[in-house]
Amino acid sequence: MTQGRPTITGEQIGAWSARSRVPGELPELSDAAAVLIAAGHLRDEPRAVIVRRVAAGLPIPTVPGGFHDLRQLQRAIDVTESQLAAPMVPGVVAAVLRSRRNSLTRRREDLRKSSMGGKAVFAGSVRGIRRERREGVHLEMTDRERLFDALLRTPTPNLDGGGYVRRAGSLAADRMVSALGQVAVRAGASKVEEWISALGVEVGEMPSGQSRFVDGYETILALTGTFYDRVIRSPAWHSEHFELQRTQLNLHAEVADIAADVIALRSVRVDLERSRRNAGFDESFRAHIDSREQSLRPVWAQLIERVRALAGIAEVMESAAVELRLLDEFAHTATIDERIDRLVARSGSREMSADNADRMREQIKAGEEQLRIYRDVLQGNLIALPSNLGGRAGSDAPPQSGD
Repeated sequence: MTQGRPTITGEQIGAWSARSRVPGELPELSDAAAVLIAAGHLRDEPRAVIVRRVAAGLPIPTVPGGFHDLRQLQRAIDVTESQLAAPMVPGVVAAVLRSRRNSLTRRREDLRKSSMGGKAVFAGSVRGIRRERREGVHLEMTDRERLFDALLRTPTPNLDGGGYVRRAGSLAADRMVSALGQVAVRAGASKVEEWISALGVEVGEMPSGQSRFVDGYETILALTGTFYDRVIRSPAWHSEHFELQRTQLNLHAEVADIAADVIALRSVRVDLERSRRNAGFDESFRAHIDSREQSLRPVWAQLIERVRALAGIAEVMESAAVELRLLDEFAHTATIDERIDRLVARSGSREMSADNADRMREQIKAGEEQLRIYRDVLQGNLIALPSNLGGRAGSDAPPQSGD
């Protein structure tokens, strides 16, 4: 049914999440997808405000270069701070690292101020704030701060392959810092900045053609945002043929709700792992933790099925878009036929191509029938999205959380 894309199954989504790796290079998330996923970190009411703003087409926070760049910026800050915390960092090197950290932090805070406090996004006047509150689209400042902090963790593939030091390579980086300190005085301070930049060189290259994430939870969030973008960018989704389906499914709310459930599940798993480590040799307590962990498996299976349903909608929309383009071409060809017929009639010819007209009509009917099939398939995917799913797909076990 889909053009050039194999159908994505729940088993595949579960396997990708278990490995924290997706074949192919996933595109960067749109601003809307990133904001909706970040809204999963907020309470119910602020999250609903974000959903209403996106659904209504109101301005949402943005940053130059996209939120994947913001994630890279935060990653650079984290790496620099980890290097500063390394033992035996020479003074001259530490000074450069602190300068870099302060520069990156200032840039991050400037982006926070411009994206969350700008009047181009949220109302700034008393009258405007009151109006937004009446309409249920005003986000309070404390919630904007939480949203920005969540956007610092926007799902971004191959963070360790983007020029930053891997955590796994921190020992090698520490040795580089020590070596730099020994020769910094002899070579002069002007060279220190170049040497520190060398600390950002990747320690081992990532395999090409893959998108790797921190853990399975970030993987499934990235897939959710990717499928959302594919649906929203499809002209078929916005066409009159699927108007009923658009009223049946609030796609923006579904993405935010999936994100909220994934984030909540990850938080519970982190707490369970911490309790398991602290349990020591208390077998009864560890058995209790294991039983609670088993009770989370249906939740994870349900999340996989919901994301699989989103993938199905994206596939249907892309196939339907092809049919719509064909129908547009048929309609355009039909107008050309009418113009030719008028020219022939004016020239004195009374013959009409009945066969051609019938063939065109049958082609259009076939296209409309195909769209009806797509609507039926889409309806099945919509049924799979509500929270009362009973089916299980993919890997039943939630993935281990990443640091």
